[in-house]
Amino acid sequence: MVTVDQLCCLDGLIWLQSGNAVGALTLQHQTTVSRNQRKCAKTFGVDVLKRDGLWQIEGDCQLLQLERGVHQAARLKLGQGLRMEAAFSPETALPQDLAGVWTVGSSRIRKPDHFETLLEQRVIEAWLTPSVPLPGGSDSIVSIPVTNAPETMHLMVRRDLHQQPAIAELVASLFAQHQQQPIRLQSP
Repeated sequence: MVTVDQLCCLDGLIWLQSGNAVGALTLQHQTTVSRNQRKCAKTFGVDVLKRDGLWQIEGDCQLLQLERGVHQAARLKLGQGLRMEAAFSPETALPQDLAGVWTVGSSRIRKPDHFETLLEQRVIEAWLTPSVPLPGGSDSIVSIPVTNAPETMHLMVRRDLHQQPAIAELVASLFAQHQQQPIRLQSP
């Protein structure tokens, strides 16, 4: 129903909360990002509004959610364009073999419930966090430890995706990387 770019721009705006950040991540000018997300929103009959300083979608999102599921399945099958929330420190980066598979971004909203919502709505596939998952969180989200104590890191993913090959490769690569050099995330 919509192009990959159009949905990517809409989802990127909800994820990263900045048109400029989406433009940098997708290598598009901010005006192109804005135009694409507006076309996508119009196609699904939803409104994208900035309320209380946050970009939000209002309206019936049922068709949008179905389309997100289709696009996520395609990203997983093709093994490219997968999205991970993580604020890596400059001395730490995603392993080279995964840099072509995963798009790493850092939202300006640093709240766990924002990232859980992004996972549940299939906007992102993974969230790398040093935080211990909150008890009582969503049953649809699982936490996979990717490091050993004392610097425990968790990869949060949807329960229905945690056995996907791309997720398993990411976990193995992050664990191996941590053995060589600790994974560090920037503080909010």
